[in-house]
Amino acid sequence: MATVEIPYSQWQRRLDEFSAVHEGWLVSIDVLGAEVGAQHEVENVPLLGVSLDHSDGDDAVDVAVERIGGDHISHQVRNVRRVWIEQVEAGWDAAAEFESADGSKTVVRLREAAKPETVDGVSVRP
Repeated sequence: MATVEIPYSQWQRRLDEFSAVHEGWLVSIDVLGAEVGAQHEVENVPLLGVSLDHSDGDDAVDVAVERIGGDHISHQVRNVRRVWIEQVEAGWDAAAEFESADGSKTVVRLREAAKPETVDGVSVRP
């Protein structure tokens, strides 16, 4: 695996691409920080999108997911200073990481949702 830091000038474009490619994929979100330790926020919920928000005068990232029952929730990472995309050897995204000004990190790990036409990753269509 390789982790690539995304330059600030490319955050918007790269997060838009990340959202478009991975919408509907299952994600888990973890927050790691000195004050909070390791906090598990959500596990294996469909990703709706990741967006950059400048509305409060700082750089924030919103990670929107859909919970069981159709409820939409958003996890906001405030005062983002660094963004990384972790990729597997084949070049596919495995995770996105966001570091806040206080040094805490939010990690959004991807797991592709199984398509209805597959069982255990094997196509069942003729």
